[in-house]
Amino acid sequence: MVEHLLTADEAAHHAALLKDLDRWRGEPAHWDRAGRLPEPVIRWCREQRLTGAALPAELGGGGWDAVRTGLLYEAMGRVSASLASLVNVHDMAAQVVVRWGTEEQRRDVLPPLANGSRLAAIAMTEPQAGSDLSGIETNLEERDGRLLLNGCKVFITFGQQADVFLVFAQRAGQSIACLVDRDQPGLTVTPMGEMLGLRAAALGRLEFRDCEISPSAVVGRDGFGLAVLVPLALEHGRHAVAWMAAGMLHEVFLAASEYALERRAFGRALIEHGQVQSLITRMGTDLEATRHLCLAASRALDSGDSAATDRVLTAKYFACRVLEEHSAQAVQLLAAQGALESGVTARVYRDAKVLNILEGTTQILERMLAPRLASAARRRS
Repeated sequence: MVEHLLTADEAAHHAALLKDLDRWRGEPAHWDRAGRLPEPVIRWCREQRLTGAALPAELGGGGWDAVRTGLLYEAMGRVSASLASLVNVHDMAAQVVVRWGTEEQRRDVLPPLANGSRLAAIAMTEPQAGSDLSGIETNLEERDGRLLLNGCKVFITFGQQADVFLVFAQRAGQSIACLVDRDQPGLTVTPMGEMLGLRAAALGRLEFRDCEISPSAVVGRDGFGLAVLVPLALEHGRHAVAWMAAGMLHEVFLAASEYALERRAFGRALIEHGQVQSLITRMGTDLEATRHLCLAASRALDSGDSAATDRVLTAKYFACRVLEEHSAQAVQLLAAQGALESGVTARVYRDAKVLNILEGTTQILERMLAPRLASAARRRS
């Protein structure tokens, strides 16, 4: 259990989150079939102020630190990766406004994001720009005294349900970000379904056709988009995804353990078979390692440690890699039960593959981590 790594207050916070979220445990299969979270679930997140938990208290948020926010994602990950993703993408967009928004944006945009009356999503990915965001073609240009946005964004998490989007674009050859309301003329949102995982995350396609943007909606300066704002958003996202993966791994480990203890084959309980013992041992130790890495990343963020970015990258890389490996093994162990479409192991297996793509693929993270780890090793020698 993660509790032995926490202070008493942090452990109590985690226990309260798990208790509150227990009400939704039987619902994720229904959400996946519907392709979205029901409004009562979103309303509950608003009422619990979860969508603003990580925002500064002085701006109307909960003022939660990285450890408590991480524990929220871990608890949500035990229930549904789609549910956790709702809070994650909202927080990614809001944190950019907190750090780089104008006084007007902080005054007008942040309060409804903090209290959950408006949901935010982040729009980076395009048909020709995924891992390499330098390929973004969405364009913000001045024409006849107006700022007009044109382009297309795809696979936008909760694009179907968000009220406002933080959109990354190009302006005069420089990267830029701007806030666009869902009902802004010139913006069309259409559903994107039939996904392998995160089936309840209401993915949307955003098309901008001469969508007029107020100059006051631009966030940060020209050139800030890819150099400053994307890394800030992605660090928050990677921290969240690492903790989500820890919660999901907890669920498949629990399912695999219970099955191995109760199921008998060839005259013995499965747990007595060497291959099963190996699987359970690796899964349990990797879960413990994941929790340590996630907590180290959170504490580094809270302390302002210069190594925080490396710790977040490491936690996301390890957590998502072992989750994909062990969720596949859990499906194999549970056999027909593990392959049931509505079962926990099948859902986590599908979602785990997507988590290894979100906020930087495994290969992108390896590209980032390899020189950092090698340089750190040389410094320590």
